[in-house]
Amino acid sequence: MNSYGGGYSQTNYGATGGGDGGGFFGGSQSGSQAARPVNEESLRPVTAKQIIDAEQTFTKEGQFRIDGVDVTQVTFVGMVRQISPQTTNITYRIDDGTGIVEAKYWLDSDKQDDANRPIFQEEQYVRVWGRLRSFGNKEHVGAHVMRPVTDFNEINYHLLEATYVHLFLTRGGAPTAGAAAGGDGNAAEDDSMFVEHNDAAFLRTASVKAKKMYNYLNQSKSNEGTNMHIIARDTGMSIQDVMAAASELLGHGKIYTTLDDETFALLEGF
Repeated sequence: MNSYGGGYSQTNYGATGGGDGGGFFGGSQSGSQAARPVNEESLRPVTAKQIIDAEQTFTKEGQFRIDGVDVTQVTFVGMVRQISPQTTNITYRIDDGTGIVEAKYWLDSDKQDDANRPIFQEEQYVRVWGRLRSFGNKEHVGAHVMRPVTDFNEINYHLLEATYVHLFLTRGGAPTAGAAAGGDGNAAEDDSMFVEHNDAAFLRTASVKAKKMYNYLNQSKSNEGTNMHIIARDTGMSIQDVMAAASELLGHGKIYTTLDDETFALLEGF
C-alpha cells in the first residue's frame, strides 16, 4: 500500500478477468511478466491525458513513469466511444474529457465463450483497471477488469482522487495557503494532467466576477463548499453574476461542485 498523505492511501489490487496477454498469446504471459504477480503492485488513479503523456522507462520491462514515479497498474473512468471486437481481444476507445485511451481486453483463447468478458455499449461510462502498455509508441491499457459506472458521482470522485495524487507527487502534498492564493507551489507551469493549475496566470486574465468569487472561496476554505446564494450575499454580487463566475471557474478547472449543483469549492482546497 502506498500512502500519499492527507488520509489518502493507494491500495493494492488483485485482478481477475482479462488476461492482458498482448500479441497473440491470449491470456498467457511470459518472461518477467509471468514472474511478477499482479497483487504485489500498487494501483494508481489516473486520467487519459496522464496515460497518453506517460514516459516509458527502459530500465525495467513494461515500466512507465507518471509525475516522475514508476507506475504499472492504473484505474480510470470514461465514456466508451468505440468498440472493436478482434479475434484475440476487444478494444475499447474510452474518453474521459482529457483525452482518448484504448483499453484492450484480451480474450482467453481456450474459452470460446468467455463468461467474464465485459459487455458494454457506446456512450456508456465504465471504469477500467489494468496495466499500462505501449505498442508502436502508442500507450494503451491492457484491461484486467472493466465494469459499468452506475453512479455518476464516481466520475467526479475519480477525477478528484487522481488530482489529489497528482498534486501530492508534483507539489509535495496538499497545496499551502500561499500556493492556493496564486503561487505555483514549486510545480512546473505545465504540470497539469487535464487543466492549468497556475492560478496566478489564470487570475491575470479572469473576469472581475470570476476573480471575486475565486478570492472569496479561497478565503472561506470550506471543504463542503459554499452555496451560490451565500456567495452572492457575502460578495455583493447578483445570483446571475455568481452563476457566470462559476461557469468561468468550472470551465478552467478552478472549482468543483460539492453537496449539489449550487455549492462550490476550490479544486485545490481539499
